[in-house]
Amino acid sequence: MIVAKNQKKQLEKFEELLLTWNKNHNLVASSQTTNIKEHIKDSLSVTTLLGRNVLDLGSGGGFPGIPIAIACPEKQVFLIERKQNKAAFLLNTTNQLGLKNIKVINNDSSELDRGSFPIPLEIITRAFGSPSKTIKAVSKFLQTPETNLKLMKTHPPSGLEEIPKTYQIEKIEDTGLKGKDKGRILVTISLKKT
Repeated sequence: MIVAKNQKKQLEKFEELLLTWNKNHNLVASSQTTNIKEHIKDSLSVTTLLGRNVLDLGSGGGFPGIPIAIACPEKQVFLIERKQNKAAFLLNTTNQLGLKNIKVINNDSSELDRGSFPIPLEIITRAFGSPSKTIKAVSKFLQTPETNLKLMKTHPPSGLEEIPKTYQIEKIEDTGLKGKDKGRILVTISLKKT
């Protein structure tokens, strides 16, 4: 995805803030700090595959939610993070970058009120856990037909065979991003229609 000059500056500032906070708050693994730009590219690779309302589950250090919000100011992005120190980083970064299209929510997914979010809604996660664990965490959201779950996975994806039988894989999209020897895909999961 091509970003404007001001968005490039915001992405650079995001990287700087992440590296600074990470020294004391362990936001991302130390192995990830050497290739933050790759994580930003990874996050940006899904922007055209997402709708207007995006819920980033387990936002952690801000991936993929913050780069998505920077590149797509027309999207409303909800960053869900249960750990206080990570939520504080997300809020601080959002304020420093002047991102009006982000709402940071410091809570566990099980305690979220479905009615507090707009419809349609796409829930995205990058490294939350297994597909079955992720579905369990957001199952109340997926009861709404206009809501789906989008998992950022490497190809070939693992764990998809374990998704509950009441759910279906709607589609698997190639993001066009190639890593060392694996491509990135976006797997869309929804409740089966009865």
